[in-house]
Amino acid sequence: MTDRAGATPDGDGETLGQRDGMSVLERAHAWITAVHPHARHLERTLDWLLVLDPDASDAARIAAATHDVERAYPDGDSPWDSARDWDSVAYNRWHQDRCAELVEPGLRDRGASEELAREVTGLVRVHEEGGWLEADLVQAADSLSFLETMVWLVVRWVESGRAPRERAEGKLYNAVERMSPDLTQARELAQPLYEAGLRELDGIRA
Repeated sequence: MTDRAGATPDGDGETLGQRDGMSVLERAHAWITAVHPHARHLERTLDWLLVLDPDASDAARIAAATHDVERAYPDGDSPWDSARDWDSVAYNRWHQDRCAELVEPGLRDRGASEELAREVTGLVRVHEEGGWLEADLVQAADSLSFLETMVWLVVRWVESGRAPRERAEGKLYNAVERMSPDLTQARELAQPLYEAGLRELDGIRA
């Protein structure tokens, strides 16, 4: 993991959000790396956030690195299928809320202050939809990372019969189109990744 902690000194001259020499971001990254099946996606979401906003807040950095945490703790009773339901408002609300409910205590266990945990949770709770600049940046970084690291999963949806080709294409298209129109850099960065994803879908054998 590169130096992305972004810690700031507090009034006592100590490092905000650090414990035992590690920042909350570093502890969160270690947590996700240990438990998440798509840890690379979350790591690259943080990387893309820092491309879009090198001065991103600690809360935004941690949200980027943890936003999909619920996928590490599957709910066996859930009726949802992400391949089928990715554009369902109800599914996305459930997914975001469950991520938020898991991330807040997880961060508190890793030394986050109540304020920091609350700020991160607020961003995680809207990571699929954005809504203000900081949230829009996290959402865009998520999209860029998805197009870069997760197209294989969408290909597998089609190959396994979980989703038709048109739905898979729609998922990739949505990753670009959901970005705020104001984030022109993110949209420009996404276009070649989107086109590469379509080529991977084209390579699926009939």
